[in-house]
Amino acid sequence: MKTEKLNLKYLLRAHTVIGLVCVFLFYISSYFGAFTLFLPYIQIWETPSKHIKHTVNYEFNIDKKLEKIINEYKFNTKNIEITPPNFKDPRIQISSKNQNSVFLNPNTNEILDTKNEQKTVSTFFNMIHFGGNIPIVGRVMMGIASICILFLIISGIMIFFLNKKKKANERKSFKRTWYKWHKYLGLFLATFIFIFAITGAFLGFMLTNSAPFALTASNFEKSSLRPLVSPIIFQQKELLKEDTNISKMQDLSFLILKAKENYKNLHIDKINIYNFNKSNSQIHFRGHLTNNKALTGPFNKVFITLNSNTAEVIEKKQLEQTHIINKVMSAFYFLHFLPDETILLRTIFFILSIFMIICLVFGYLIWAEKKLKHQNDLGYFNFLNRFCIAIMIGVIPASCFVIFLHWLLPFETYDREIWIQGCFYTLWAFTLFYSMYENSITKIFKLFFLISIILIVCAVLLHGLKTELYFWISFQKELYALFLVDIIFLFFALILLFLYFYIEKLEVFKRLHNEEFLYYEK
Repeated sequence: MKTEKLNLKYLLRAHTVIGLVCVFLFYISSYFGAFTLFLPYIQIWETPSKHIKHTVNYEFNIDKKLEKIINEYKFNTKNIEITPPNFKDPRIQISSKNQNSVFLNPNTNEILDTKNEQKTVSTFFNMIHFGGNIPIVGRVMMGIASICILFLIISGIMIFFLNKKKKANERKSFKRTWYKWHKYLGLFLATFIFIFAITGAFLGFMLTNSAPFALTASNFEKSSLRPLVSPIIFQQKELLKEDTNISKMQDLSFLILKAKENYKNLHIDKINIYNFNKSNSQIHFRGHLTNNKALTGPFNKVFITLNSNTAEVIEKKQLEQTHIINKVMSAFYFLHFLPDETILLRTIFFILSIFMIICLVFGYLIWAEKKLKHQNDLGYFNFLNRFCIAIMIGVIPASCFVIFLHWLLPFETYDREIWIQGCFYTLWAFTLFYSMYENSITKIFKLFFLISIILIVCAVLLHGLKTELYFWISFQKELYALFLVDIIFLFFALILLFLYFYIEKLEVFKRLHNEEFLYYEK
């Protein structure tokens, strides 16, 4: 019995210490990870050339323009790649190796101007999510945080089953409230968090520290896994032999129709034309299976190859023919990034991510409530609490500032991304200084919420002003991705507005307001 109690005591202590160490890193990763769930839609919102209606039947329009574009832009006819419109990008992209891409509006065949366009918000938020903003050690740190979260999940479940004793007349307290919500949210989200943590640990820690494996596998010739696994995972079709005989290929619309007839569940993501308008020309359709998106993601695309002149099937790759490594990598990638999933599953994962963030906050509050009783530690405890406020709440106005600046600064501004990122870190640092300076916790929260509301509403208005596509107009024009992002931002502002007005009425903030004098009178 004593051994069980001792084991539980040390398990609780390990859970607390490791949780406190990694909570800030994983909170930041989860906060920006929630944004990246809507990454395809944010990229459409922040890129003016993508502000066009998504179309499914694009192939008939491109038939009229394809040959003209290839000749005009002098594309290398050995391998021309076409990216059809999809929910991530409504444009048609035509490119060849070592040449700039041409983007078409699939509804009008208009060549779109993409000069100076930058995906500032999505790129920067995604970079922070996986630690790419911290050179050398950033990804490793996020990977270690993911490994720590795996330990917290396992230890949390063990604590739940080991610590079943309940005091009959236990007095209600804030600590009990935090503990209850942390426990039940953690158990409810255990599978969800485990999936993201194990894939995050693999992508963030294992792949960035794969040099020993690569050196061992290559007899110390290569220190990176990529050149070793790329021939298996990213197997490329070989270029065809040169042919001087001219033979006009079938219309792309006809070839796409034939590909779909011969491969029923194939959703085409890429089209490659080899030896365009030559007698040995082939067309290669790659994509994912609509009935198995998880195993046919970016790491395991299935394909069908046709003769461009006769539309005969030359080669067809089924899911059963793919390598097991491709399937495993594709499943990992799917579980973490949801590459081919649209709005429904992303929204569900977003809601679960918000609950996960709340669960992390409750975990910190359990520790904070316990430390509040130790009067000797109030100085350190007060500092850590205010540091926590700057990290967890201060990041909100800082991230809203990035969204606002994306539309405020002209796209042609020199070093635009550096200016925006610098402003983000400056405002985030200001939230830390202000948190230390201001005595009133409620005033700190209210100021951060007010700044966030102003910035996010102004960002939505600036987007409408600069593109002439306010959210009601984008809805009328069936530009649903723009409408969705605007509405999400405005809904987020409404939640912050509610918290701004009702924060002093919430019991927890009343208590913080009453107890904060303890920190300064000691």
